[in-house]
Amino acid sequence: MFLSPYILFKSDREEKEWFEGVRSEKDHGFVHPALYVVVLAAARWHYLRVGQPAVVTHLLRTAEEQRTIYPGSSAFRSPHEFGRAVDLRTTDLSAQDAREWEAWVNQAFSYLGREGLTTALLHHVGDRGEHLHLQVGPLEKIPQLRETLIRDTQT
Repeated sequence: MFLSPYILFKSDREEKEWFEGVRSEKDHGFVHPALYVVVLAAARWHYLRVGQPAVVTHLLRTAEEQRTIYPGSSAFRSPHEFGRAVDLRTTDLSAQDAREWEAWVNQAFSYLGREGLTTALLHHVGDRGEHLHLQVGPLEKIPQLRETLIRDTQT
């Protein structure tokens, strides 16, 4: 992934996960390619609205971290665990702007998975405050990439 003027990271961890997260699905640290597209588009919307980059506050999550966040729901699995979700800070937005951000993402990107779920969810989790959770569904296909992305002019 490349540097973007539309995104900042809460810590070195999120930044490292973002830039090193393009691997195979079998590897720990995988970030779904479609998630990058959704996040970059949402971050640009944020920048156009407030003139500041969006801040990634959480990207990948281990099962242990998931149990800590949701202590009473040990069976609940998060798309963060599978490289399909990211959380973005909303503290620099008005409540109305945050709702419009959520609505814009959901209008722009369909969730490919369970009926009734959306790509963007504006919510609170415990004492962690409100944030915009973005996710790509489990039915979102991963395109097969060529070994090189250099255009083949030998045709």
